[in-house]
Amino acid sequence: MSTLDSFKAKVASSDFQAQGPVVGSIAVTTVLGSTSGSVSGTFKVKGADSDFSITSKVLGITATNDNIVVGDSSYLRTNGGEWTKTPASGKTLQGFVGSGILFFDAGVGAKFGKQLHQLTVANMAGVDLSAFGISAGSGQENLSVSSLSFWAEDEGTPAGLTIRASFDQKIVSTPSHETVTLDISIDTLWGVTITAPTS
Repeated sequence: MSTLDSFKAKVASSDFQAQGPVVGSIAVTTVLGSTSGSVSGTFKVKGADSDFSITSKVLGITATNDNIVVGDSSYLRTNGGEWTKTPASGKTLQGFVGSGILFFDAGVGAKFGKQLHQLTVANMAGVDLSAFGISAGSGQENLSVSSLSFWAEDEGTPAGLTIRASFDQKIVSTPSHETVTLDISIDTLWGVTITAPTS
């Protein structure tokens, strides 16, 4: 079995689980010019549930968006505020990988301190970030994905993913277009716990 086929079989399993840190960068363009900042966070997935938290720091402003999906409910909060509960999209990481979406193996390269296969999604039109537990935060609009690659060991064991996405929002009343690159490394494939917020 190829690395790609083995990877898809592992991740598409209904009991797949994984967690790890998120690091990345954010580029901001406004009418006043361009700047950049950093992104950090955590990522968890267990079956159809997910927990994704991202903190960005740019222009002296720190913003944190938390997204949790448990069962048929999705929870979102910004900067530690009140949780907003909505119906979950029903889209999952396992469903995305197993949906027949076209991947190609772009070869082996250095990532997360290892030599890994870069398994790239060929057509971004079919990518919905809610499958990864990611949704637009408060005041964010036009969230779209420009590229998505998974990283895997030779035998197909998932090691992480890289997402490049963009959105529009206002920073101190100034309209901005922001491009984010997220590197999500997987440091464990078992023992993941995800719970719904209680308040």
